Amino acid sequence: MLAVSIFSVFALQDQAPVLIYDRPEREIGTGDEANYSIIIKNPSILEKEFSLVLEKDMPSEWVASICDLSQCYYDTCSASVGPLNELNYTVNVLTDTMGQTGSVRLLLYHGDILQDVVKFTIITPTEHQFSAHLEDTSIGSDGVTFGIGITNTGNVPDTYTFLVPPGVNAQADADSIQLNPGDSRDITIFVGGRESINTSVRVISDSGLSETLYLICEQEIEYDFELYSPKEFYLDQEEGEITFDLINMGDCSDTYSITTTCLSPGWEAQSHNTTLSVDSKVSERIKVRIKRGEGKNSSVIISVTSESGLSKNIKVSVFVQETQGKTVLAEYFTGTWCYVCSYGERALKQLAEEFENLIVLVYHLKDEIETPGSLIRSSGVYGFNDTVSTLVVNGRKHIYYTSGGEGAIYFKYKSIIEEMLSEPLTAEIFVSGRTIQQKASVTAEIRSYTPHTCDVYFVLFKNDFEVRGELKQYIVRDVGTPQRIFLSEGETQLSCEFVLPAGESFEGYGVVVIIQDPYTLQVIQSTSYMF
Repeated sequence: MLAVSIFSVFALQDQAPVLIYDRPEREIGTGDEANYSIIIKNPSILEKEFSLVLEKDMPSEWVASICDLSQCYYDTCSASVGPLNELNYTVNVLTDTMGQTGSVRLLLYHGDILQDVVKFTIITPTEHQFSAHLEDTSIGSDGVTFGIGITNTGNVPDTYTFLVPPGVNAQADADSIQLNPGDSRDITIFVGGRESINTSVRVISDSGLSETLYLICEQEIEYDFELYSPKEFYLDQEEGEITFDLINMGDCSDTYSITTTCLSPGWEAQSHNTTLSVDSKVSERIKVRIKRGEGKNSSVIISVTSESGLSKNIKVSVFVQETQGKTVLAEYFTGTWCYVCSYGERALKQLAEEFENLIVLVYHLKDEIETPGSLIRSSGVYGFNDTVSTLVVNGRKHIYYTSGGEGAIYFKYKSIIEEMLSEPLTAEIFVSGRTIQQKASVTAEIRSYTPHTCDVYFVLFKNDFEVRGELKQYIVRDVGTPQRIFLSEGETQLSCEFVLPAGESFEGYGVVVIIQDPYTLQVIQSTSYMF
């Protein structure tokens, strides 16, 4: 037993230092430094001396060293480590070239005996990188100059070219430039024209990298003429005619050239006039003939250019008029003071997203956003003033406050709406409209399949209407005077105008046209149109 113990002691005394290291291969960028952590561990119960030797096989521009906690050594160092203790070192390699590989070997000696060898490999890959940014914009009398900065952020030289979309009147001051690593250069791109600019330039390197910069400049151009048209046009035959209004707002007469374009295959658009002379402060009507082609819709663009060189475009969406389908009108009466009304509003919003032919209007009563139009429908048609949380479906189904929360209200409303959507279609409404500043003109073409007397209502509403910090939908802002007509089989056309307060636009506004029986209050048909 004593012999075994003595042998164990001698074994612990005789153990040499060992070398512990981390991942031996690294990939780094040019100019970066690779650092490897080294531990010299002494497993012996006696203090041990050792030496470290660094052998280098790397580019001459690189620098390698061994460092302890206090200093660095370029080739070799010696030290002693206490019993059962360890010392920390790092092997550091600083690179200064690209696309090369180098290595260093670290040798551990105990006395004259080599105990361990580890090889560290460093790779500096070739990197193609660049950055591009817009520096400045200069507006001139004949166009806009954009300043662009290009920097080679890679570690190899590269060449860069500049491309703009076809048809753009643009020119760069250099077709291509070559940059060394770290170099920068500014170029300019000139875009001709007096109108607002919204285009782009693509910077492409020979190495295959690319970056797109957007060239945008809103120019304040004072036009002395204006164009107006309906936003949508419905074509019920093979051919039709769209009218545009051209207003000369200048102080003298002017002559305008007119071109038209259809954006769908087979469709044709042709103006009755290719030029038009308009006196000062006078409006003239441009008539454009449309011929149907492939598909169910297209867009017509009319371009007008004055003798002074100013151009304006206006686009109209053209739809082939088809059977509209039965719609259901849900009119909800609420107030900001009614805390339970939000359940009904949310349920209706969800149902409107589910049912394409469900039209929703929300009327506010006895609060800060109540309008005379709300009273026309609430008291004038249905005979109540402040019965909030009330839903009227197609004029004849009144649902007063429903308890049970949003879910119960949703399912109650849904069953009624589904039932009414299955009823037969007896009339259709096709709406077109145009806006000029704060004024909107709306035209409704009504097709009746059974004769009856009815009242026609034009209801102006707004989406994303902010009330006490919350955005609400379908909020009624005005109701036109009802127009009583007798619908015989065939077509009837009615119109209405709405005027907004000064400074307000028709963004988010729409109109609902309602055909309603004045005696039973049944809504025969309704349709919605957004400006």
